[in-house]
Amino acid sequence: MNKITEELLSRRSELIGMRNDAVHRMGILTYQGVPKYSLRISSQRNQMYLKNGSEVKYLKKDKYHLAAQIAEYNYLSKVISKIDSELTFLDKYLGLCDGTLPEDYYESLSQGRQKLIVPVRLTDKQLVEKWIATPYEKKPFAEDDETEFYTDNGERVRSKSEVLIANALKKHGIPYKYECPIVLKGIGKIHPDFTALNIRRRKIYYWEHLGKMDDPDYARKNTFRLNMYEKNGLFHGDSLITTRETSTLPLDTKLLERIIDHYLLN
Repeated sequence: MNKITEELLSRRSELIGMRNDAVHRMGILTYQGVPKYSLRISSQRNQMYLKNGSEVKYLKKDKYHLAAQIAEYNYLSKVISKIDSELTFLDKYLGLCDGTLPEDYYESLSQGRQKLIVPVRLTDKQLVEKWIATPYEKKPFAEDDETEFYTDNGERVRSKSEVLIANALKKHGIPYKYECPIVLKGIGKIHPDFTALNIRRRKIYYWEHLGKMDDPDYARKNTFRLNMYEKNGLFHGDSLITTRETSTLPLDTKLLERIIDHYLLN
């Protein structure tokens, strides 16, 4: 079952629950004897009237509970009508859909047939292969940098925390690039620590790990850097991920897992 079908079935279940609740509440109002009138409210005079055909009755303040009953009954009736319309649409879609999205139909074909066809959209596998295969120039290490930290992919990175991040991405099967350059207006070419691909959303995320947040100069420079991301439309929580640590508060690996799940797996 594809993700869209799952979400539609979840929505259908939610709608049925809301409908049942609305029907139950209407039943209570009917039992209480909700007046068979329509309600008219004068916003200018702050007055309420009951209307039945040509008959109009002014409603005194001590009878406003009747207005509340009528208003709620009408509201619930409209809600049920809207729910029924959406359920009709969902049932029609789910009845016509065989569980395979048009863009996923290619993958249901035999390999021999796939070789003869150019899909209307790259499959997830093709997308990842193409993205990973695109070459880029990494940020060079200084000649006097004697620290050597390596990820499970054999990449050299700049800190133990970056090893943890890279290995966590690899563990979850998330394609990523280390220090792949981008150009931001106002700052020029920079190298985000990680550029990761959310396969399901087909969306790129830039990930900056801020490892020395108790260093005032480091914090100042990286605050400016993060501001430049957002001035270029790459907002934190949307296209930009950050993790942080200090000399006394190391990277939280449990939080790291939650961040990956939230941004890159859903």
